[in-house]
Amino acid sequence: MNRPPSPTDPLRVLAVSARDPGSLADTRRRLAAWLADTPDADLDDVALTLWTGRERFPCRDAVTAASVAEAAAALLADTTTPPSPARAPADGPVLLLDGTAPLSAPVDLPEVADALRLAREHADCAAARTVAALHGLVTWLRARGVTPSAVRGTGPGALAAAAARGDLPLTDALLAATTGTPPADEQLPDEHAGTPVIRIGALADPLALDPADSSSPARLIAELWRQGYDVDTSLGRPGRRVRLPGQPLRRREPGGAAPADASATRALTPYEQRWLFYDLVRHGSSGDHTAAVAAVVPGPAPAPDALSAAFTELQRRHPALRTVFGEPGGRWRARTLPTPQARPAHLAPDPDGGPETLRVAVLDEARQPLRLRDSPLVRCCLRAGTAHWALALAVYEPLTATLDLRRLLDELLGLATADGAPRPSFARHGTESR
Repeated sequence: MNRPPSPTDPLRVLAVSARDPGSLADTRRRLAAWLADTPDADLDDVALTLWTGRERFPCRDAVTAASVAEAAAALLADTTTPPSPARAPADGPVLLLDGTAPLSAPVDLPEVADALRLAREHADCAAARTVAALHGLVTWLRARGVTPSAVRGTGPGALAAAAARGDLPLTDALLAATTGTPPADEQLPDEHAGTPVIRIGALADPLALDPADSSSPARLIAELWRQGYDVDTSLGRPGRRVRLPGQPLRRREPGGAAPADASATRALTPYEQRWLFYDLVRHGSSGDHTAAVAAVVPGPAPAPDALSAAFTELQRRHPALRTVFGEPGGRWRARTLPTPQARPAHLAPDPDGGPETLRVAVLDEARQPLRLRDSPLVRCCLRAGTAHWALALAVYEPLTATLDLRRLLDELLGLATADGAPRPSFARHGTESR
């Protein structure tokens, strides 16, 4: 018999999705019935299976629960979930670290514990512990698939934010916290004015993470999932795959109206079908099927606005870079976006990184898994060093049949440096496809 939840039981996140609100309601009911019939189920197993074994759809919901009975009841609650906006990897939220209040008992997470251990070894004071806890929470969020577009902070949180961005080592931030000199509060960058903000501090907000509330991390991850982010809803907890009810199948009736944008789409090629369906089933494998090239260039890196404009122009010139895959009317098709949507990702500067370190870093970031539904299938990443900078361009392998990535990268470099011509031969390339 399933025991009632204990106050010490951690919350789990059960994340579901479907093509439309009706299918989502069916999915919730099926899962709730399965849980009711399986009272000894392990919620860690259920959460892991939902995260690793299901395709992502635009209509999403997630419930948090500490027991099987609580999860089944939450799934049966009457909710209306609109389709979530597509969230490309470059559209990550902004993290604001509120360090104005000391953190006496932060949540029990491995990343937080590791940072606090470092604080005890180097600078054991209240401000340093606050810096450590906030930095640990940022590390935990990144491990759960949250890729922030910017990290800022107030009070000691500004030191934690600087360490999280890579502007200074965490040990230096901890030592700086012991001086008692309050760091300057950091403002939200203008270019991120419309970006969702995760506030790490004791705040009542759907996207807040309360460092002293053990249930707050699970609730935040659930909300991010609802908003379209492909975050790790297993929370990094161990588990095993189990057999759960399948997705309800809803087909368009014969003679029914075709999707409004059918004329603007095309059927997938057999090659595209093969890899797309493989990567949809094996979530996370799209990074293995992404072709990437990188160049290391001496001198200062281009300004963010210059690279953004160059990447936009490259997509405008080459329609294949604006191709997205979608499922109008229940059938997967390809379409070309009328305007470029992908934006470049700027990695934290690495003042100690040599040319090869910079090259490997941007290639690794460029090969991260793609969101395959209605999202750009191209990625651009830059990391600056002291004397060099590295730029990577990656495209989902099924789209590369008509593209020469080396020439595209040279073209992008020429646009980004405002000379309008391909880079000279000193640009060092590294090309790999997997």
